[in-house]
Amino acid sequence: MKLRRILVQNYRSIVDSGVIEIEDRVTVLIGKNEQGKTTFLKALASAGPRPTYSSSDLPNHLRPTLEDRSPGEIPILTLWLALEPSDKAPLSKIIPDLGSVEFFKITKFYDGHRLYQKVTAPGQEESLEIPPPNIEPYAGQFRRHATALKEKLVVHAGRLPAFAPHLPQAQMAIDQFSTANFREAGQLENLVNTLASALTSVPGQDQAIQEDVAAFIKEIQGVCAQTLQLMRDDRKKSFEETLPQFVFHSATSDKIPNEVNVGDFIKDPAAVSRGMANLCGVAGLSMQKIQELSASTDTQMREGYEDHFRSKVSGGINEFWTQETYTVHFRFDREKMSVSISDGAYARRIPPLDRSDGFQWYLSFYAALINEVSQIRPTVFLLDNPGLELHPDGQRDIKRFLEEKLPANAQIVYVTHSPAMIDPFNLEQVRQVELKGDMQGTKVGRLAFKEGADLDLLEPVRSAIGASLASSLIFNEFNVLAEGAADKPILEGAFGHANSEVRGKILVNGSIAETRDGFLVKFYQRAHLPFAVYLDADSSGRRLNESLKAWGVPDEKIVPLDQAVPGLREPGQDFELEDLLSADFYHLAVQEAYPEAKATLETPAAVAGKRTKYYEETFRERHKIGFNKRRVAEKVKALLMAGKADQETADNLRKVTDVIWQKLHAQVAHDGAPPR
Repeated sequence: MKLRRILVQNYRSIVDSGVIEIEDRVTVLIGKNEQGKTTFLKALASAGPRPTYSSSDLPNHLRPTLEDRSPGEIPILTLWLALEPSDKAPLSKIIPDLGSVEFFKITKFYDGHRLYQKVTAPGQEESLEIPPPNIEPYAGQFRRHATALKEKLVVHAGRLPAFAPHLPQAQMAIDQFSTANFREAGQLENLVNTLASALTSVPGQDQAIQEDVAAFIKEIQGVCAQTLQLMRDDRKKSFEETLPQFVFHSATSDKIPNEVNVGDFIKDPAAVSRGMANLCGVAGLSMQKIQELSASTDTQMREGYEDHFRSKVSGGINEFWTQETYTVHFRFDREKMSVSISDGAYARRIPPLDRSDGFQWYLSFYAALINEVSQIRPTVFLLDNPGLELHPDGQRDIKRFLEEKLPANAQIVYVTHSPAMIDPFNLEQVRQVELKGDMQGTKVGRLAFKEGADLDLLEPVRSAIGASLASSLIFNEFNVLAEGAADKPILEGAFGHANSEVRGKILVNGSIAETRDGFLVKFYQRAHLPFAVYLDADSSGRRLNESLKAWGVPDEKIVPLDQAVPGLREPGQDFELEDLLSADFYHLAVQEAYPEAKATLETPAAVAGKRTKYYEETFRERHKIGFNKRRVAEKVKALLMAGKADQETADNLRKVTDVIWQKLHAQVAHDGAPPR
């Protein structure tokens, strides 16, 4: 499932955060200090069944009132979860009317219990009851067998004086078993084994008693096996396994030490060092292999494995870290396992804790995320000021890592004060966090551009936009402004594939439809920078075209799609950039973006309207999930850059990029400067 909305209530500085929309991939929280950003993350981290709350988690000014209420009536966290294609098969066996479900709504209360609901339509919520397996018949068998044994032992005590004084000991063990909670699968085998051990150790038994005890133990072991099998078919547990897990990365607890004691580490890896356990997980280094290598006297074999694990970790780290090339080394001794790092500038191996704070953070961050990620179970990563110690280039590496490395079922929510961690042309990712007066507490919402004192809240956004514009001025000769967020990666891929000779001279920005009052367009216009604006051939594009003219942008800087590719559709019929791609090529990108839906998706033969509308309707009707255009557009870009476009796609995109390039070239030539 994918997390779509969040509501936090009655948690520390948050009285009622408001319902917050969560992005398909990355959601960024900004705000001044002491506004409640980290508190919001920690509330999310408590979503699982285990974290509990205490009175210190309640808002100070509401605590007296709230403590008078029943803990089971105080909501803390509410999540709205949408189905993904991979959820359909397992959940259809649990929830008969799955097709009517728009969201699953899960509310966690102060006492720790979670309420499950189905949202079938806006404003229509139903309780989701998933009863646990009925083990009462098996519990009854346990008790009947126990009662029968007690009766037999009483008879034996009357028969055998040597056993009579020890009868109470046996009866006490049986009574403790009979009154136990048989619903805890993790304890059931332990209960049976404890009773068996207690009964066999009672003194004074003869062969007849031993035979009755042995028969009893065999009977309850059989019932135990049947009960455990029923518990494995627990529908509620199966439902909960489709829910996202929430992972909060802590720079302190996830830090990687220089070395660990092998004996202690093997017994409890996470308790000794969660950071080292994560790094071993990334390397594929099991506890059994650590024990084997540490005990081995075969130096050649041990060094061979050290080289293998070194290569496995180092390759991944350097894929997204552009500051330097690093090599992570493992060393296994009899009593300790150690880690060290060398780099391209200085070959000597240096322990992690002697490296810079920035690299220490990156290493622990990389190990934690890669080790925790699961291709099967969805994960929501919560990051508090990621890369705070890093240079802006390192922070951009982190952002690229989050966007590109993690699987499609992962979502990221992070807090930042850094402009480098904000995409100025994808501001729909950004949520602002403010601590309101009059005891309102922390509120979270979409960006709202304000003047006066509140303007400081948006400083990272303003700085990010400024840095991007400065890059345009210094490093790029030509700028293309795309209408929508999904257009940007497709145009980047199109220029990379069809116009590679000018790729380094063009910067594609978007989406201008998201910017207030044409800020970006006005900037380029007033700065006399060569730029062109791409617009889809639909009502949104036409409205934006009128706005561009009102802002003083001439026709020679505007590229409407229907003028770039005339005759693609009938006059008056709307279409967009995705419709230039062949049906097979775009379908391939959809499959890349949604691999779990691959088996049930068919290539559309002919689509009368927009192709993306077809997929939106198909995903909603067939899979009961939303369709993310930008997610697919990123895959389109990757396929284009890999040279996998078919002829129809390549020819159509070339028409658009040629028109854009001609308009840019004409602007430079008009100014008297030849293009370079």
